[in-house]
Amino acid sequence: MYHYIQWKNIEPDFVVDVSDFIDVKQKAVLAYSTQFYDPKSNEPETPITSKNFTESINYRAKDLGRLIGVEYAEGFTSERYVAVENLSKLI
Repeated sequence: MYHYIQWKNIEPDFVVDVSDFIDVKQKAVLAYSTQFYDPKSNEPETPITSKNFTESINYRAKDLGRLIGVEYAEGFTSERYVAVENLSKLI
């Protein structure tokens, strides 16, 4: 059995509001169109070639956004401490 990171629910260490950039993110991901769902493809199916994979990207961003009170957000993990200039910079 294969284990794919995109199917693991990784808890982010911090979340960033990407509401103003969600269209750019979606276009960037979809720029690799040969990697995603294509009903005419004869290639083997993978986790990212399913019909709902691109929808799941949007759903995840909306869900993380909901958790911090914005429309869309992106979660990140960190191996080191995350530093901020001052507390007023935090949401």
